[in-house]
Amino acid sequence: MSNITYHRATQGDIQTLVNNRILFALELSGDQDENLVQFLREQMTSYFSNATADHSCISFIAQCDGKVAGIGSVHFRQMPGNFKNPSGKWGYIMNMYTIPEFRRKGICKHILNLLVAEGRKYGVTAFELHATEAGEKVYIQEGFIQHKEPTLRKILTS
Repeated sequence: MSNITYHRATQGDIQTLVNNRILFALELSGDQDENLVQFLREQMTSYFSNATADHSCISFIAQCDGKVAGIGSVHFRQMPGNFKNPSGKWGYIMNMYTIPEFRRKGICKHILNLLVAEGRKYGVTAFELHATEAGEKVYIQEGFIQHKEPTLRKILTS
């Protein structure tokens, strides 16, 4: 296998981010209604276009021999500070996906470290993420810990 290269995503990479996020979502959730997939594709295109332009989200893409091997993103948000993170500057790591044939080659770890380094440049003082069971080990090895606060959600439907 040739060398894996990494680059920061630009507007020209939006569809690559969207396509791979859809692949990741389908891998996690199974087949979905095509109308929902299309709606998500449009929503994600809008999100990544705007967030890439205003730098509220930064993404990296790994490639091997011209093929996408993996992606990852960090979304920046400012919240009121607290005792654990007084600055209130957070980076939410998301969109971490490695194409199956490229897994176990350090791509996730490398992208994660690029995202954290980029976040530091933006003044981020804490990062968080949600991990799949398969990916959890990588994040723990890179210093992420399970926090005790539970995550609760309420999904609003029409």
